[in-house]
Amino acid sequence: MKLLEILKQVPVPVLLIVLALLLIVTIVIAVQYIRQKGLDGIRADVYQLILTAEHMYNESGAGKQKFEWVIQQARGLLPKWLQAIVTTELLRNTIQKWFVGVKDLLDDGKVNGSQGEDQDE
Repeated sequence: MKLLEILKQVPVPVLLIVLALLLIVTIVIAVQYIRQKGLDGIRADVYQLILTAEHMYNESGAGKQKFEWVIQQARGLLPKWLQAIVTTELLRNTIQKWFVGVKDLLDDGKVNGSQGEDQDE
């Protein structure tokens, strides 16, 4: 409750400036992480998780279980601060797009959209 009382004493423009600075710092840190790890490095980690899931779940119809496992493991690869920013839904959509891209490449050796994005894993 003391924090709330202190915040009430701070002028609104100051609070807005502080929040804007925090947002900018968060974005800069996220960009630095992506540059350091590289989108290709992150994608390679996810591809490795997909391969691991394929070997772990051999039973038929386990596609959703595999996909959820990959999402959970990929989330664990992110730094804690990025886990707070990246939603599970965003991660799910990104991994699904990468998965469709891999399937597209594997079906005929080309990334040409032959594996439409509306297909499930």
